[in-house]
Amino acid sequence: MGNQPLTIAVATDQSYYESGATITGRVYLSVKDPKGIDAKSLNLLIEGEERTKIHRTSGTGENRRNHYHRSNCAILKLDTPLANFGNGYIKPGQYEFPFISTLPSNIPPTMRENDFESHCEVRYSIGAHLVQPGGAGGLFSSITKSWLRASPKELNIIGKPQPAGVIAGGIKLPPETESINYCCCFNRGTMTLESELERAILSPGDAANVFLRCRNDSTTPAFGVQAHLRETVTWRAYGHQETKSRLIGQQFLSADSCPELSPLMRLPQKYFGDASYNPLGDALNRSQRRNLSFFVSRDARDTHQGSLITIDHVLTVTIKTKCCMTNPESSIQVSIQRPPSLTDSAATTAATVEAPVFPSAPPFQSEETNDIPMAEATVLPPDWSALTADLVTIPMAEPTWGATAPPPGAVGSNPYDGATAPLPSLAQPIATKVPY
Repeated sequence: MGNQPLTIAVATDQSYYESGATITGRVYLSVKDPKGIDAKSLNLLIEGEERTKIHRTSGTGENRRNHYHRSNCAILKLDTPLANFGNGYIKPGQYEFPFISTLPSNIPPTMRENDFESHCEVRYSIGAHLVQPGGAGGLFSSITKSWLRASPKELNIIGKPQPAGVIAGGIKLPPETESINYCCCFNRGTMTLESELERAILSPGDAANVFLRCRNDSTTPAFGVQAHLRETVTWRAYGHQETKSRLIGQQFLSADSCPELSPLMRLPQKYFGDASYNPLGDALNRSQRRNLSFFVSRDARDTHQGSLITIDHVLTVTIKTKCCMTNPESSIQVSIQRPPSLTDSAATTAATVEAPVFPSAPPFQSEETNDIPMAEATVLPPDWSALTADLVTIPMAEPTWGATAPPPGAVGSNPYDGATAPLPSLAQPIATKVPY
């Protein structure tokens, strides 16, 4: 660390945590200055936020200009002392401060998405800093003396798992009959589609079962029935919006396996001029119930409705016809959520537990930060011989906007509102006084 008078580092017992999990860790402090360091307290910082950035351009050629719109919204903020130094002074030496805390159970998981120069992310960090008389700071704000804080350590959060033993009910869409038109004008009859999703809540890696009945009462041949699950990420910043979507599961059932999709030779005479005519009757109920099964991608994100970021999942079932013809379809909005916790004995069946797959994208880097990069101490020096303080249990505040009002870029109401416990402050006696 060069000539810096002290070193601070934070270590946790795991690299990722479920929402509602317990975090155990230590803050390491090495004071190298023979004169010691003036400090009131050593604070632990845990923060989480939504961050968005949207890139737009204006003009052409030499007049082309880039415009960047940024917003952020706090999800979680905790700044609380691990140790209070009664004499406002820390002697030279090596110290360890163990801590334990519990994450809120309803915070969204870590995620990142980018679309060229536009980005969005939900991120969490844990760090520590010394508070000197008249000084304060945070992980996402600039601190004048960077050596007074530890380099923030990223916390990877996975979503709250489904309760073990609880099976979500399905979603059934009633039959819909749609006119089949050629080039939007020339009617060729009707097709009817009824679909049902076995479970309304799916998990990454799950098998999704879609049951359907269909009927072709038109002269148009159908190629088959397709089911696809699409994930759409939408983020906002100061009135601008960016959207990116991808398929996370799909399956196709050929018409060769569905005789009920065979076209009519010609339309019945009664069909013409009678809009209320329904040649199906109860034919759809008598048709065979088909099953489309596919696997949800293992890197599917959890469904999320935030202030700046929204992640939606929609299942669409479509009868595929030839070019320029109507494709009847029905859509179902579903929820993606982690499977039951593998730490639950009722849900544990595997001998080994795989680490979760996190969506990959470059981490969000703000061009406006003035923070000085700091090396994070991952290995203790050979001569490490520290004084260890008592374990501090930190009460975790509920998800909140943080200490300030929502930023101008935030849209809609606060989905994390409802916190009754105030944020811990330096005035609260959370940590005992340490006589260093």
